[in-house]
Amino acid sequence: MSSKRPFVVQVIRRLMMALKTILPQRVYAGLFGVAIEIYRKLLRALYLRRVVYYWLKGDQPNYEKARTVYRVMPYSLVGSSGLELTYEAAEKLMNEEGNPGAFVECGVAEGGSSALMAMVAGKFGSEQKTWLFDSFEGLPSPTDQDFDQPGGSTRAYVKPLGKGSCLGTKEAVENLLFRKFGLDSRNIHLVKGWFQDTLPVMSERIGPIALLRIDADWFESINCCLENLYNQVVQNGYIIFDDYGLCVGAKKATDEFLARRGLLVALSFDGRGGAFFRKPPGGG
Repeated sequence: MSSKRPFVVQVIRRLMMALKTILPQRVYAGLFGVAIEIYRKLLRALYLRRVVYYWLKGDQPNYEKARTVYRVMPYSLVGSSGLELTYEAAEKLMNEEGNPGAFVECGVAEGGSSALMAMVAGKFGSEQKTWLFDSFEGLPSPTDQDFDQPGGSTRAYVKPLGKGSCLGTKEAVENLLFRKFGLDSRNIHLVKGWFQDTLPVMSERIGPIALLRIDADWFESINCCLENLYNQVVQNGYIIFDDYGLCVGAKKATDEFLARRGLLVALSFDGRGGAFFRKPPGGG
């Protein structure tokens, strides 16, 4: 469940990071909007080779995975390796247990990875529920816990994430899920609001959780997700941290939670900053 970025993509990313340090912020911000669209289209074009490869090889399981990832890439900032990890985790759970619990994503943004999880559930023709939590107003502002030092950085990325970043509206995500991809709205629940307001109220309705995917960037957001939902994750369920290796606060919140609970787990990585583990027996 790991992959490396193609060389050309690594070069483009390093170039953008270099320009970020050289150019005035206003100039870089203007350049970024154009560059990120080119970057995302290039990623998808490169990934198409994998879809074609598996099709020509007659490898149906990997073709289905790659095709699904390719379909949702325009609506996700996660990257192909993170999407592949999510697909593999969801599929493995369905193969192993049938319907072990809900799929939950905290931090939906444009809805790409949410759609992918629901597609896997739909492939098995089950009543599998998918719960999607987001403010649908973009990210909140970071707190002091999210910086490596006072006045420092929140992570190594090509553009600072301010309040309102990573915005996907509830209407746009609903359109993606139910109209573009034709997913079953009876099995997908979108919950709008800040995590501290929605998770304590909705957690009981969710029930057991098989896959908990946290893509929330900041310390307080991730800590809130873990405190409210971790106990409901079933044994051998997946907990995925999209930003573990990218955001200072994400790593800190995760590490502190694991230490606080006395959880000695070995994190695995997806090759682009995401991390995950499977809940061990008695891992409460």
